Amino acid sequence: MKIITSMDNAPRSALLVTPHQDDAEGGCAGVVSRWARRGTEVVYLLCTNGDKGSTDPDMTSPALAAIREREQLEAAKVLGVKDVVFLRHPDGGLEDSLELRAQVAREIRRHRPEVVMCIDPFRSVSHTHRDHRVSGMVALDAVFTYAWSSLHFPEQISKEGLSPHGVSEIYLWGSEAPDVYVDITEGVEAKALSLSKHVSQMREPERIPERVRSRAKAVGERAGLPYAEAFRRIRRDPALTHWSEV
Repeated sequence: MKIITSMDNAPRSALLVTPHQDDAEGGCAGVVSRWARRGTEVVYLLCTNGDKGSTDPDMTSPALAAIREREQLEAAKVLGVKDVVFLRHPDGGLEDSLELRAQVAREIRRHRPEVVMCIDPFRSVSHTHRDHRVSGMVALDAVFTYAWSSLHFPEQISKEGLSPHGVSEIYLWGSEAPDVYVDITEGVEAKALSLSKHVSQMREPERIPERVRSRAKAVGERAGLPYAEAFRRIRRDPALTHWSEV
């Protein structure tokens, strides 16, 4: 089922679980900008420090990590993101571990988002970076299995003062089977500007606005929209443990 929406009813809050600096901007910055303008409190959860994302032989991992963190903060500011949480796992070293699941569950409990957004980890046509797959899978597991149950990571409740939280919806970007197309006409320029802040990752930065508009237009054509981003959406039934794709 293909759902076309303008996203006029923005959620109260959203948490983006993203593997590297610039992945969220490339995947869903148009929606982030649109929601933030309507009052949504958006928080980024950055899983890795991005310290391997360079072909410059003179670059070092510590220097690159510092550069990319600054770039991410600048990009988030453009979009109106409320906060950026850095977990700083090594680039390419993200593991589907109990530690990472606990970290993501903690931020869900701390920020209590209505919506969680992450990369769709399930691909059959094309390959993707392993950090993308791991971050997406862990985000889904944190929502489905851990964050809502007081019996998982109880120390976060007894020692940190947090409480269980159930997320209402999940939006997966980068999906090979999207079912929701969102009009980002009002956010496409902010998307381009936010991507331009990731200077260390961009070839021909002067062409970023053109590339962003071209890609958003191509996605929009699938749904009869001027510019769009596409997602696979999973909605939560009020009975915590039941979920359904819409």
